Amino acid sequence: MINSFKVGWISGMPRSGTTWLSQIFASSPDVRLKFCPLFSYEFKNLLDEKSSADDWNKLFLDVYNTNSEYLDQNYLRKDGLLPEFSIKRENPKHLFIKSTRFHNLIPHILALNEEIRFLHLVRHPCATIHSWLTNPKEFPSDANPLEEWRSGNCRKTGPGEFWGFDDWKRVNLQALSLSKLYPKQFKILCYEDLVNDTEKCTKEIFEYFQITYEKQTKDFLEQSRSKHDSNKRSVFKDPQLKESWLMKLDPLIVSQCIEELKGTELEQFLKA
Repeated sequence: MINSFKVGWISGMPRSGTTWLSQIFASSPDVRLKFCPLFSYEFKNLLDEKSSADDWNKLFLDVYNTNSEYLDQNYLRKDGLLPEFSIKRENPKHLFIKSTRFHNLIPHILALNEEIRFLHLVRHPCATIHSWLTNPKEFPSDANPLEEWRSGNCRKTGPGEFWGFDDWKRVNLQALSLSKLYPKQFKILCYEDLVNDTEKCTKEIFEYFQITYEKQTKDFLEQSRSKHDSNKRSVFKDPQLKESWLMKLDPLIVSQCIEELKGTELEQFLKA
């Protein structure tokens, strides 16, 4: 155990469902969730590939004990886009970090600490790309989707940024490799499986992290799937939206994505 708590890390490409997944964990009374510390004001780009195990342990302790608008995503809660969880233990046994950035640091973190556990979420590439291209807060209004969907360069403004189809391939190939190298520390979850059988998947991943499945989590799962908020940052979504890209994403993008993944390790993520 790192410090007096265990550390779990939720990773995945942007627009792959990691916010919803992170709130499932946050619903546990025994979890303290923090959002992307290395992108926060308090810890901006503090660590890198050269950082030591002690550096990471200190960061985890500081993050655990730091309250901030960004780390705690209070600005989204105020707008009703994330839930308020009233039942929380004073000193939760689990710190969870949710980050869609800094995937390049994950192999180093795993090599330095044999106790930390990762859960990597993978969503169909076309669904991920469609969600990004149609999000006005994430896709620049003056950028051309047909020119940017692959590289994502229009959205990369600093270190640790991963956007576009080429990064989707790179990040998820790394995830497959890490799941083989660290089978007890690195687990992959498909977004589509989480949507199709949410309670079963939640119980399985809670068991992986040794978290008790309690009523507050069960209530959140029902609430998050029973009401809909069209805001892109909301975790309250109609489950059927997972397939909206089928009708709305440019067919050229769809065909290129699928053709490039056929016959590769990544083809397994072409789930509906």
